[in-house]
Amino acid sequence: MKQLRALPVALPLIAVAVSSLADPRPVRWGEFVTIMQGNTLSGKTAAGTIVNLYFLAGGSASYEEVGGARGRGTWQLDKDGDVCVAWANSPENPGGCFHVTIDGSKVAWESKDTKGGGTLRGGITETFLKPVAQ
Repeated sequence: MKQLRALPVALPLIAVAVSSLADPRPVRWGEFVTIMQGNTLSGKTAAGTIVNLYFLAGGSASYEEVGGARGRGTWQLDKDGDVCVAWANSPENPGGCFHVTIDGSKVAWESKDTKGGGTLRGGITETFLKPVAQ
């Protein structure tokens, strides 16, 4: 999968109560699992392709791009509580570890190489968000 600029974080659903906050706050440890379970994280790839991301308890991850490309991978939390993702068969984006923050339904992630963000959709969905004019 290509690196994402706006999410999937994708990133997305069952009703997980995510309160709206004045400032983004870090998502750490088991909270990531709780927020992502039964949720779709929607955003864009670095190339601008709209994508949905899905993170499952137990460490499975998948994505689907608006053009139909799909991929699978794994995720885990590192010693600092950051989210580390590895995409199978994706030489252009092997993944990496990301510091994740949330502000209401908006999710942002940042690594030393890239940053991006997306929107939690509140359930599992195969529909895609429409591009927002910049």
